[in-house]
Amino acid sequence: MNISQTMILDYDGPTILIDQPVLLSTTQSTQQCDVFYEEYPDPSSSIYSIVPFALFYSTIFVLGLAGNFAIIYVTLKHRTLQTVQNMFILNLAASDIIVCLLSLPITPVTNIYKNWFFGSVLCRLIPWVQGVSIFICTFSLGAIAVDRYILVVHPHTPPLSKQGALYVTVILWSLSIIVTIPYAVYMYVETYEGICGCFCTEKWPNPTSRRVYTMVVMIGQFVLPFIVMAFCYATIFSRLRNRAKVKLRKMDACSHALESAQPSVSPLPNKNGTGGTELRTQLIDRNGKGGGRHRILAQTRRTTMILASMVVMFGLTWLPHNVVSIIIEYDDSRTIFSWYDHDVSYLINLFTHSIAMMNNIANPVLYAWLNPTFRQLVIETCFGRKPRRNVAVEQKFVRMKDEGSAIMDSLRSMVAKSECTTRLTSRAQSPDRKEMANGDDFIDAISVVEAKALNGSLRHASPEQEQLAVSDRSSPVESIPSDPEPSEKPGGNLIYLEETDAFV
Repeated sequence: MNISQTMILDYDGPTILIDQPVLLSTTQSTQQCDVFYEEYPDPSSSIYSIVPFALFYSTIFVLGLAGNFAIIYVTLKHRTLQTVQNMFILNLAASDIIVCLLSLPITPVTNIYKNWFFGSVLCRLIPWVQGVSIFICTFSLGAIAVDRYILVVHPHTPPLSKQGALYVTVILWSLSIIVTIPYAVYMYVETYEGICGCFCTEKWPNPTSRRVYTMVVMIGQFVLPFIVMAFCYATIFSRLRNRAKVKLRKMDACSHALESAQPSVSPLPNKNGTGGTELRTQLIDRNGKGGGRHRILAQTRRTTMILASMVVMFGLTWLPHNVVSIIIEYDDSRTIFSWYDHDVSYLINLFTHSIAMMNNIANPVLYAWLNPTFRQLVIETCFGRKPRRNVAVEQKFVRMKDEGSAIMDSLRSMVAKSECTTRLTSRAQSPDRKEMANGDDFIDAISVVEAKALNGSLRHASPEQEQLAVSDRSSPVESIPSDPEPSEKPGGNLIYLEETDAFV
């Protein structure tokens, strides 16, 4: 039998449905036989291919396992991360780990050395498990996109509960198992006379059935998830961009209103009833020099980059591998990937497969590491040190006698009249606090109070202390449109003037 014309299936889950010779184990040791890659050499067996691919796959293996194990460990350890969306991210991490353990070491060895030692049971089991893990990976990416789409585009729709997310997870795993069952049914181990070793072959009742299944798998594993992700993230980007435009218009209106606002002067009598103190309160637009506009534009650019990266990374990594698989499946003459009478399909397949495996590194970065809360928890958990606080809180207080309640009322009244003044709820973003999800509210203005003592009866802060050092920030903060309330302290009224928080 001419083994070069009887091509055997090389498998890697649902995305490699191609006929190639694959040696599984050397069983003919007592008789004369030919080693396949010596009898039919190809560029993938060259040392110039083995070394770079070995280094590349080893890097993906180590980084992929480390990143995805970190996601699972940190998420299970901290209850604040056990959200609905993170359940899908856990699914994604679990599938990436399975791919790292099974596909990363097995596929390159099979393509390069054409040898296998695991027997007929794993010939059926491993392709099936690979297929399930790859389907779970792409299905989870689609589920994350749909969940984010609902939260942003339809905020009034009841969010998916944890129980609902669990049901969705069970459905995704069930679909993945059912769709990939043919890999466990049609995989067989065969031997060929004169060739050392065994071959793991996908044998269907007829070639047409296998080709139809190949197209169905490609549509379900790549085409549909890619369309869902592209639609959801494009719609999310459009909605966020419109919100940014509205915010910029409001900021321009606030800046104009603050520029035309007059200072408020309130008298403060002394104890003896003579003289007095004037408290002059003026609203100053902190965005007057373009700081707020730049922050919004920077946030929009960052969001655009992240959303585009999610779609582009998925498309660029999986598209070449699927295209090569389809071409080899329908290339009966074996001429498309022939170069100077050498079959380069192994080398091309290995190259596209290595690109697809880059998802095992990209997914933890795009879906977890870019989350500031998750990043801090990873640093704290894995490296044993408390990360730098991502919220800088600054407060300014002026201590006044009880007679200063009139000033407090005047200040409260003026702040209430300005629609551009925002009271901010400051908080140190810690692991046990719920991360703010509202991305619509930014700091529009700050109030600066300048107290002028006419008779020296009022002690106040120095000019340097009066100027709030407001840190630049690009992340959203929570806004509460209520008046500042003073904090009662022993010995007098502690008037709340300003509190800011900045995400860094």
